[in-house]
Amino acid sequence: MALNLVEARQQLHSADLDEDDAFRLLADIGAHGAFVDRDEARELLIRFLARRDELSTPLHEILQGLVREHGLFPYLRDIAELPTADRLAFEMHRPTPAVGDDVVFHAEQAAVYERLMSGENVILSAPTSFGKSLVVDAILAAGRYRNAAVVVPTIALMDETRRRLAKLADRYKVITHGSQRRGERNLYVMTQERLLELGDIPDLDFFVIDEFYKLDPHHSDDRSVQLNVLFHRLLSTGAQFYLLGPNIASITGGTSERLRASFVNTGFTTVVTDVDRVHADAAELPDALATVCGETGPGTLVFCKSPPRVREVTQWLVDRGVGAGNLHPVLGQVADWVGQAYHPDWYVGKALRHGIGVHHGKLPRALAHHIVRLFNDGRLPYLLVTSTLIEGVNTSAKSVIVLDNKIATKKYDYFTFSNIRGRSGRMFRHFVGRVVVFNPEPHAADLTVDAPILSQPDDVADEILIHLPEAELTPRSKEQLRPYLEQTLLSLQTLRENKGVPLSWQLETADQITSDRRRWMRTLAWNGTYPTSAQVRDLAPLLFTLTGSGNAVRTAKQLGARVNMLRSQQGDFKALVEQAVSRGTSADDAMESELEFLRNWAQFKIPTAFAAVEKIANDALSADRFTASSTAVFANELENLFLPPFAAVLEEYGLPVSLTLKLRHQLDLGRASGLDEVLDRLREIDVPPSTLGPFEREMLADTQRTL
Repeated sequence: MALNLVEARQQLHSADLDEDDAFRLLADIGAHGAFVDRDEARELLIRFLARRDELSTPLHEILQGLVREHGLFPYLRDIAELPTADRLAFEMHRPTPAVGDDVVFHAEQAAVYERLMSGENVILSAPTSFGKSLVVDAILAAGRYRNAAVVVPTIALMDETRRRLAKLADRYKVITHGSQRRGERNLYVMTQERLLELGDIPDLDFFVIDEFYKLDPHHSDDRSVQLNVLFHRLLSTGAQFYLLGPNIASITGGTSERLRASFVNTGFTTVVTDVDRVHADAAELPDALATVCGETGPGTLVFCKSPPRVREVTQWLVDRGVGAGNLHPVLGQVADWVGQAYHPDWYVGKALRHGIGVHHGKLPRALAHHIVRLFNDGRLPYLLVTSTLIEGVNTSAKSVIVLDNKIATKKYDYFTFSNIRGRSGRMFRHFVGRVVVFNPEPHAADLTVDAPILSQPDDVADEILIHLPEAELTPRSKEQLRPYLEQTLLSLQTLRENKGVPLSWQLETADQITSDRRRWMRTLAWNGTYPTSAQVRDLAPLLFTLTGSGNAVRTAKQLGARVNMLRSQQGDFKALVEQAVSRGTSADDAMESELEFLRNWAQFKIPTAFAAVEKIANDALSADRFTASSTAVFANELENLFLPPFAAVLEEYGLPVSLTLKLRHQLDLGRASGLDEVLDRLREIDVPPSTLGPFEREMLADTQRTL
């Protein structure tokens, strides 16, 4: 009789599984995999592995055989007792040289690894639990490349990747920041913007683009422009490449034809997922969510559409006692530290006392890292997140609750839902993940990825085309670029150098400058290295033209005021929050507003605008033989939030600014010649100051472990 998949799943989920039933199920799985559907059989086999410790010794041997048959070599046990052929197969799936004593590939990982080791370019689409990054580690561990780059979409993922690859420090100088010195053999782990900021792309032998679907603007945001520009430059090096991402069905023809690469599309997974639907209207939602959280228990991740929604949902759960009781003592220490370092009334600290952590784009980077670490360690039961955690950062979630079906105000598509769903389950820890959704699942759809810098479709952005050599432009693309080629305000070189700034905004800025030359020559000529506060205010309209508006900066006047406020407070974040609170803003609103300004504006948008306005002014006013004051030093100070050197950068390494300032004398920040020197001093701290609290000591030790 044919295997009934529903009944088999129910039986494996039931409390009792006697030996006869287990034997029949194993036999049915073997037959189903051999004659019907290997993917379905593998799914049941993984469910069986979750209960392997309940089996008698004879059944263990059968299970081992099926694990071997399905290529799940990492799940084999008692290797020394395996038959010789099975032991040989096991060892054949270990990368050479070994990444670690316990690292063995499953069958499809090994196939991808062999393709890369043979020199092929590989584009891999595979589920979250496939282990795509482990293949990166193994390829780099082989040490065959002199210079390699791993491009990741976020700074959070950059830090996670750096930590993971720290074990290769004997083979490569791992570089995440432009101020670091180059070594004989270098491994650049950077976002696309940071790698482009290096200027000339290093002479690479190999590069990786993680989450490569973000090349396609239809599945990304305006940062896809930068990623396309970088991709084109990386391809021009002739280096071997490995592009990886989840749930991608195909590469569009125009892109595929330009890439000499093997496209591997696999659904092979090492964990399985159960998806349940909960029906609840808006009024019932808080109670329904609390009930589900109670059922799923510790190790539960809750997806919310936005940071304000995270705050709202946190209050729901706190009010209903979710997470309370029998909490790990460290959470009280963390909550105390959050109150001291940021603000005692911030909901993030209060939530931690109830066993609830949050993660979104408006958190300090170091705090976000340590909250995820506590969750992965099993010391933090619940984690409420937005899409910022979905983009590659690994978690050990047993269960995922998808509360909202939007990212901000836009409904997510099937691809994004699949990405969220893929966060449940974890190899060796949770064989069977559970996903609970509060909205209908989006309709299944194949995801096709296009790299517009290669295919030049009709809707390709001007900012992408401007970076292509004329010989590569199609006739239609040349026509699209004609307004920029024929205008006389700015040279093509200037338009290209201001990467990340829309071309129309650059031309608008040039037009403002040339329309009132005397005013802007006066504003852009500083007496010293830095502009005065008045000059920052006067320059704000040009900067605002180059940044656009947003939640944290709505007007040019506000932009200038916030830069000057940050400067006057020398980056004292607590003082900025207290000022906002004293004006009647709630602590939560003040925290999120200040954090958004610091992360997105002070550390990125406005420094980029300062650099751009200098180039634009020098070009637009070249006939007047005018040279604007250099903005580089002030922009760098702004990017570092006017803090002591490298204090803001160390946030990326898991060291909060408040902790760095307590270590400033041991780190000797004021006299450091570069980031490498600071990191060397950080490694050497073996007696932390007595002023550090217990959680600060833990954060310091965690940072030092991965330097």
